[in-house]
Amino acid sequence: YYTNIPGSCNFETQDQEWTTVCGLIQDTTDDFDWNISNSAVTGQTGPHTDHTPGKGQSFLYINSSAQREGNSARITTTKFFPASLGVCRVRFWFWMYASRETGVLKVYTVEEHGMDILMWSSSRNEENKW
Repeated sequence: YYTNIPGSCNFETQDQEWTTVCGLIQDTTDDFDWNISNSAVTGQTGPHTDHTPGKGQSFLYINSSAQREGNSARITTTKFFPASLGVCRVRFWFWMYASRETGVLKVYTVEEHGMDILMWSSSRNEENKW
């Protein structure tokens, strides 16, 4: 259901640029970038599958073990979303488990004048699941 609603992306882009397909932009001023992968690439350090039912295999990931403390990887949406009262939702699945190098995953909204406002963060997932 969630992979078929407007604005959703399951990262099964098949040789297409995922940033374009998913309406995302890699921040050029951050320290490293997000990538598309599957469990065959992430091996022992990542999940065995993505969160979507059926044939979904790909997910967006960063390898935090290869970074220094304080480094950041940032993606932003290509579209502006109008303010709303109680109807605007960001829904995503994440997997952050069993690594001492796991950093902090943060979700920000950018207000009208460009100020980042922290909406949600997590420093680790306590269970080996999405």
